[in-house]
Amino acid sequence: MEVNLTYFLKIFVLTKGCTLLEEQIKRLQEENKLKDIKIENMNLTLNKFRKMIFGPGRERTPENFSVYESDQLSFFCDEEEEKHTLEEIQEAVKEITVKPHKRKINKAGIREDKLKDFDFEIEEYDVDAEEKCDICSSDLVKVGRKLVRQRVEYIPAKLAVVSVYQNTYKCTSCGNKDSENTNDHFVKAAVPRPLLNHSFVSASLASQIIYQKYFMGMPLNRQEKFWYDLGLALPRGTMASWCNKFTEYYLKPLRDLMHKEILAENELVLVDETRIQCNKEKGRAPSTNSFMWVLHSGENEEKRGVIFKYSPSRNSEVAKSMLENYKGIFVTDGYSGYNAVPEALHAECWAHFRRKLLDSIPLGENKRPIKGTAAEEGLKYVKRLFEIEEELSNMPDDERLENRNKFSRPIYEEILSWHEKTSQKIITNEKLKEALTYIKNQHVELGQFLNDGRIPLTTNLVERSIRPFAVHRRAWLFADTPAGAVCNAVMYSLVESAGINNLNIFKYIEYLLTELPQLDNLNDENQLKQYLPWSDSLPAFVRSSVSEVLKVNSGLLVNK
Repeated sequence: MEVNLTYFLKIFVLTKGCTLLEEQIKRLQEENKLKDIKIENMNLTLNKFRKMIFGPGRERTPENFSVYESDQLSFFCDEEEEKHTLEEIQEAVKEITVKPHKRKINKAGIREDKLKDFDFEIEEYDVDAEEKCDICSSDLVKVGRKLVRQRVEYIPAKLAVVSVYQNTYKCTSCGNKDSENTNDHFVKAAVPRPLLNHSFVSASLASQIIYQKYFMGMPLNRQEKFWYDLGLALPRGTMASWCNKFTEYYLKPLRDLMHKEILAENELVLVDETRIQCNKEKGRAPSTNSFMWVLHSGENEEKRGVIFKYSPSRNSEVAKSMLENYKGIFVTDGYSGYNAVPEALHAECWAHFRRKLLDSIPLGENKRPIKGTAAEEGLKYVKRLFEIEEELSNMPDDERLENRNKFSRPIYEEILSWHEKTSQKIITNEKLKEALTYIKNQHVELGQFLNDGRIPLTTNLVERSIRPFAVHRRAWLFADTPAGAVCNAVMYSLVESAGINNLNIFKYIEYLLTELPQLDNLNDENQLKQYLPWSDSLPAFVRSSVSEVLKVNSGLLVNK
């Protein structure tokens, strides 16, 4: 039998070609799969940044997503999509139920309470002196007066120059022939020390500059125009130099004492950090991130304060210095640098884990979270933890701990089981991987709230104190020098601490800059203690708090 080599050669070539084609198809499929994974992760990242820029400030779980928030009508949607969206909105509207409520009526005397601290002026209107009775043309005589309305007038600020003179007195006896002292004797009146030598700055002027920048968020370049409009040429460089000197001479020792007392007296603190750019940090490029470290006392502590400290570094040594010799409980995010802190008990924030889960939930074609994903399952457990914590918020610490172990601990165990089960699967979602890594590395610290009723579930308290700094940073952008960065840290410490202690921030700063220059030794802690924001020695006018004014305005002021 004659063998056809050409035939077999053709079969071999075709077989080999098919094999190569199959391998190529398989390789292309794998590449496409990897590209799909990459696209999915890129979409997750894109959605995260979209939310940061355009989304609501609050984190919302998928169950709380509203069509009004996540599915706004597009200007570019086609007619069918628009119809579908409108139907969803109408359906959502049908399902909304409003709890019955009564309209709150302002109590009598609320207006008087709002206005009681202001100067009162009278504006009175009379009929014309020559006016007669329009019926019989007789003379008119005044028989009464009626209050028609009250209004609040805004009187623009004005500046005044105060010239300080020192009077000198001469003894009438000294220097006379029959006097025991034959030399003339003079007595000069005591004059308070100036805030800064050879400067026209006053405590009130300085306090307004500090108040506008560190509470209102007005950078010095805008303040320059503000003061010019009032008739005072005050360059931004001069104001910056003043603030640096106030910090160095008077306020930094007070901030440092605040920090020391909080660590010594507080059983619980919260710590976080945020970036700041310092242009002239030695050995570093201007664009390099430096950091503002922030420590907040526990919500129920007697000595409540916020400590800002500047550092060019974010390493663990700075974390240790922020909590030096501290032996209480401190709560942080998942940053590993805090693991170097000795002795103190370390707890961590559940809001950061929740945020990672939210970021890892993929969105469908309708831009809604896809149901049934592993991330959504984990998020449901975390959401339940927060719901339980909300129910326990008004309980004493021991009672809260008891209920946490009864209701929250099973949820915590479910989260650990979910993590173990999910980690065994092949995961292509990079954001979900980050969330799983977070719970793997931090599960002990995350579980500390089950051992002590004082430990909060989140670090929201310290993040709320950071928020004004972060918002203001968008306006002033950077600190030009390390001295300016330290000044920022000290000023925000005093302003935020005054706020949480219900002090009038402007009056408190003015009081400090009036009294501290008169002290002989600013390193004397016993002298400085009376100026701390929680001190009982602060005068009453400093305690006229903004928070009480806000309560009055909302009709919620309670008589003390």
